[in-house]
Amino acid sequence: MALIKVDPEKCDMDARCVETCPVHILALDPEKGPVVREGRAKFCIGCGHCVAVCETRALDNVRNPLSQHSPISSWPPVSPESTLELLKSRRSIRCYREEPVDKKTLEELMEAARWAPAGHNMRHLSYIIVDGRDAVLRVLGKVVDWMREMVEAQDSLALHYHFDALVRAHERGEDRILRGAPQLIVAHAPKGLWIAQIDTALALEYVELYAVSLGLGTCWAGFVQVCADSSPGLGEFLGIPEDRAITGVMMVGYPRYTYRSIPTRAPLDLSWIE
Repeated sequence: MALIKVDPEKCDMDARCVETCPVHILALDPEKGPVVREGRAKFCIGCGHCVAVCETRALDNVRNPLSQHSPISSWPPVSPESTLELLKSRRSIRCYREEPVDKKTLEELMEAARWAPAGHNMRHLSYIIVDGRDAVLRVLGKVVDWMREMVEAQDSLALHYHFDALVRAHERGEDRILRGAPQLIVAHAPKGLWIAQIDTALALEYVELYAVSLGLGTCWAGFVQVCADSSPGLGEFLGIPEDRAITGVMMVGYPRYTYRSIPTRAPLDLSWIE
């Protein structure tokens, strides 16, 4: 089956699809319109740019069919003012209400991750929801056990991040690691895939920003990630295959409090090269 199909009656030969193809596999034939360069079809990454940019809907791509595209009602979909206010007002939430987020809402939240950019359009990320405080506490226990081992070994990481204080707080019943979150989002990807960490950051940042609109709060669980990077036990506990690695962990839940103002930030450090 041919990679692309072009309706000659609709095609206006504007070459938008050719110019926007990120892997440069298309060319504009003066008679046929857009065509795939010889031997280049295998390099298509299925991003759908060629289909989405066509104003006359003349082009289709089997790896990202026009029938599965959704129309955009207006562009940009939100104002600059609303977007900036969202970015400025988002807070990392470290105080959560006890009730968990229902599965339907979490599934809606995780849909945001689908639309994040990914290097070479490689969709290699998978996700696990650690659902409910009891399950979160089991993860917390694994992290605290690892921290104790690091403290006993006088590891530099334990000294730098004061693991001893975190362990003592845990023993007093204070959760300074997962902050009482009722649920966790765990991302994992094939081991050794250099782009996975960046793709994870992008995907979970989409989730983090979309969470605000759903009335949810999030916070990156950095201590859990460090534990996952240093010890294979956490991945095994979560049932992650040996050939995959945890690439991101995020707390999620309903915020206990609402922030009423936007804290200031240090001035932007910006330079220009001309």
